[in-house]
Amino acid sequence: MSIVRTDDVVSNNYARYAPILNDRFGSADVIGIVNWHEGANAPNAIFTVQTTGDLATGIFSAVDPQITRGLLLAIEDERVASGLLDFTTYLEATHWSGVKMGDPGNRLADLKPSAIDIEIGSSPSDWANPLAARVLARSLLRTFDRVGEPVQSVLCIGGVHFEPGFTRAVLESPDGLPIAASHVLPNHWLVSNGYDQENRLAHLRGCVNSIRGGIQSIIFHDKLKAPYKAVARLLAEELGVPMLSHKKLRAAHIKKDAAE
Repeated sequence: MSIVRTDDVVSNNYARYAPILNDRFGSADVIGIVNWHEGANAPNAIFTVQTTGDLATGIFSAVDPQITRGLLLAIEDERVASGLLDFTTYLEATHWSGVKMGDPGNRLADLKPSAIDIEIGSSPSDWANPLAARVLARSLLRTFDRVGEPVQSVLCIGGVHFEPGFTRAVLESPDGLPIAASHVLPNHWLVSNGYDQENRLAHLRGCVNSIRGGIQSIIFHDKLKAPYKAVARLLAEELGVPMLSHKKLRAAHIKKDAAE
């Protein structure tokens, strides 16, 4: 494991950092970009784990669901152990902040290893909280503690930017094989980028192909509208995997439905 300090956030300057990181760390399992979180209406006192992708161009960073799960669980374990009970751990929706800096979405493909954003949010007092910083620092060293455990890898579609149901499914370890969620495609970007159109099926397929080991199920939020659900169902049929409402997001149900 290497810890590298940068002058700027990597996502804000791929033109500068991607060639350097590819040269020095091109064979890395993951590049974790430790950052602060902010945004309009963003919740305060949070830790976030966020995979990178751009729904507009349909380009998604490669991701290992076991690493994403391991990092999320490590942060939650350290949060509880530190007594930081006013903070909440979230699996954040997939996106790439480089587009806000004027870069086209396809530029995120310049970075070859998997990239995950790891953030504290969303206020100055949260960013300056030494206990929160310690939680992240300690959790980074535990990223790989659970890698190798059998999991059910899922693609999450719909819901809000910080969808509690998707996060809880990973953290609560229900009966059956644990769930590993990686890419999360929220409702607002599905709508704004036309994922109710069948020509977006190719981009959903590309999203699944970016997930190491593939997926065992597609999980949709119960409030996802029918046209978006229909395109996702085409993908599920093509892959031969079950498609379940987030209300049934329990590993036992996935295992049962897959057998049927």
